[in-house]
Amino acid sequence: MPNRLAQETSPYLLQHKDNPIDWWPWCDEAWELASRHGKPVFLSVGYSSCHWCHVMAHETFEDAEVAIALNRDFVCIKLDREERPDIDEVYMTAVQISSGQGGWPMSLFLTPDKKPFFAGTYFPREARGEFPGFLTIVGSLAKAWKEQRADVQKAADEFGTAISAAMERTLPTDLHRLDVGVLDQAVELLHQDFDDENGGFGTKPKFPPHAGLRFLLDYATMRPEMGGDFGDLPERAGHMALFTLEKMALGGIHDHVGGGFHRYSTDDRWLLPHFEKMLYDNAQLIGAYTHGAKVATEPRLQELFTRVARRAIDWAGREMLGEDGTFFSALDADSEGREGAHYLWTKADLIEVGESEEFLGAFQICGEGNFHDEATGKLTGENVLDLLVDHGSGFDGELARLLEARNERERPGRDHKAIAAWNGMMISSLSQAGYNEMAIGCAETWANQTVKLLPHMVTDTVASGEAFLDDLALMADGFLDILELTGDSRWKDLAFQLVEHAVQNHGDNDRGFFYVSKQSERLFGRSKPFLDNATPSPNGVMARVLRRLGRPTEALAVVRAGLGWVQRVPRATETLLREILWHLWENESEANFTERESTRLVVTLEPREITVDDDGWGYAEVVMSIPADVHINSNEPLAKWLSPTSVSIEGVFGEASFPESKEGIYCNEARIALRLRPKSGSSKFEVTVRYQACTESECLMPQETSLTGVLIVP
Repeated sequence: MPNRLAQETSPYLLQHKDNPIDWWPWCDEAWELASRHGKPVFLSVGYSSCHWCHVMAHETFEDAEVAIALNRDFVCIKLDREERPDIDEVYMTAVQISSGQGGWPMSLFLTPDKKPFFAGTYFPREARGEFPGFLTIVGSLAKAWKEQRADVQKAADEFGTAISAAMERTLPTDLHRLDVGVLDQAVELLHQDFDDENGGFGTKPKFPPHAGLRFLLDYATMRPEMGGDFGDLPERAGHMALFTLEKMALGGIHDHVGGGFHRYSTDDRWLLPHFEKMLYDNAQLIGAYTHGAKVATEPRLQELFTRVARRAIDWAGREMLGEDGTFFSALDADSEGREGAHYLWTKADLIEVGESEEFLGAFQICGEGNFHDEATGKLTGENVLDLLVDHGSGFDGELARLLEARNERERPGRDHKAIAAWNGMMISSLSQAGYNEMAIGCAETWANQTVKLLPHMVTDTVASGEAFLDDLALMADGFLDILELTGDSRWKDLAFQLVEHAVQNHGDNDRGFFYVSKQSERLFGRSKPFLDNATPSPNGVMARVLRRLGRPTEALAVVRAGLGWVQRVPRATETLLREILWHLWENESEANFTERESTRLVVTLEPREITVDDDGWGYAEVVMSIPADVHINSNEPLAKWLSPTSVSIEGVFGEASFPESKEGIYCNEARIALRLRPKSGSSKFEVTVRYQACTESECLMPQETSLTGVLIVP
């Protein structure tokens, strides 16, 4: 009998409507039930095209014994991470804190006040290899909740504090000037991680490096015009991007038969894909291949990249385009009950279709197969089409015949949500590739939605969900590309409308943008997304949109807010690096940042001349006058990544006594008591105070102030 998910519209939730588990969607009623009965919550998060989500569903969630245990001791909630990326982000932070890595499906056990006390990803029903058994986990956690609830709640409270600290974290920067050196250093670091043999960065698994490709392509063409000493860095940047694009185009991650790209490669040479096809990957790769064709000087690469982009667009128009002109989200990895069944071929299959020996040789087809099962590593007897060199359009007829044969197979499931952010990327890439009618048609549908208020998604023509920062930024970026295409100022007005909504509801003055609006549901605070993931940094895209709208000061303020991340993790901030490149290219070779007046503290020593008392000690105070909209960390801040206030004394013996702070911060004024004793006679001394100033949304680089005084012996 179907459970509560039968009434939902999410394809992922509907996949679980017949589970014996009494699933709830994410809703107030589920949490009220948990509170009323004092039950913990099991939260399972995934998405419709996720292969390992399907594995766990079949192994675990369809099992009667698992269902009995979960239904008895937990309130069970299913969440589509694409419908609620804000909630997904919160609990992915918990998984990463717990295990150091993340992924889907996510499996979390929560208190009725939504705090996790156990977090992980995929679990088989019974223990296998490095994976503990889910049934054992459920039993152990249910017992702990009943018998050691105070300990479980304490652990959950600590977990909640850690999530809040991680989500609200901003990294300080000591950069007060932007120059091309920041960009050159980033390219050097990327080159250190570059795979010279296979393209891409690092080893397996390999994901298409979307933001990195666009940054490197722009750097290769723009850096030589900016002067200074850059050596061969532009050539290296261009090679890294173009070589990676070529290797991905040849590999099995590229669907040679139908066009478009699979999610990622489980090996290091792009051969063995996870077979789901995501709109966000293909939208970005269409843009990258279109731009790569313009940057490449070799005719063979120009032709290859143009063909790859065109065939990806043909795939999207054939399989992902809705009747209203918007694009669906994803195609499933699985069909016929297993991953990749739609895309894999035995040699006999291909011979039966009529493919030639030349074709079989070119695409690396062999009798034992070239596809390895991910879990066992064993060959399956099936093949992924994979090229060592490009054959141009020489096999177009054979590939068309193969597509016709493949269309007779069971098709992978399609997630029919149209998500604003991903459609915004598609609008941009289509307009840049010259597919004007398709780009404008999609943009017009979303423009009609924007008149009311841009939704997060549209499902079966029904709009739902409040737009998140990436929705607003990427759709505005798409509208500006349509503006360049048509010259119609209406598109600039629409982009301006989206940006103003973001400024009013997501903005933090000149300190970047929050992912969710000030009206949104909040679990553990609001994050500011500066990092690139599978999709580009929402703050980085917003900086681009502000620049394109002729608001460079605001754009530069967003970049400045993310500079701490740029300094520490350049491999995850290429969208921001690309904006730095564009700002310096359009304006000048460097840009200065002025220190915010509001963050300046006044630190004094009172008194500076200190008379030693009869007990042999002199007494003074370090007085820190703190602006109204700023606080500093105490000597024992609550989060480990925060820099504590500290005092060091040179020239005399001394010790400092810090004021207490339960919140781990000092506001308005902090007085640090000093007790000083001369080493010999009257002595000059120096007190160095180190501290970190923070606003509600960011912490600046730690600073220090040195104060001098005299200790007088009567």
